[in-house]
Amino acid sequence: MIRSFSCTFLALFAGLLILTTPDLVLAGEPVRPTVVHVDEMCGGCVKKVHRRFDDDEKIGRVNCNVDEKTVTFYPVKEKSFTARYLWVEMDEIGKTPIKLVGPEGTFSSKPRK
Repeated sequence: MIRSFSCTFLALFAGLLILTTPDLVLAGEPVRPTVVHVDEMCGGCVKKVHRRFDDDEKIGRVNCNVDEKTVTFYPVKEKSFTARYLWVEMDEIGKTPIKLVGPEGTFSSKPRK
């Protein structure tokens, strides 16, 4: 009885973890984040970034790091984004990237595609 309960609990916990963590992928292929480096980052910048990207259906999660002056984007697997898309969107909110590192490569200027 206890073993059955433990297995059930463990399975439920694992399912919950997978559902709430957008960068885990069941197919075995992890979702690779894109890291955008900017010149400056403050609390107001963080709010601006979240205001722009929190409701974006291509973005699974956004993490801002004020100390490192970076924004990390985790895509929703079915709806990925391009490096150019992130560069343009960051530029439009006044946070022009100085460097972008992601699955498409490393960029120090706006990607062409």
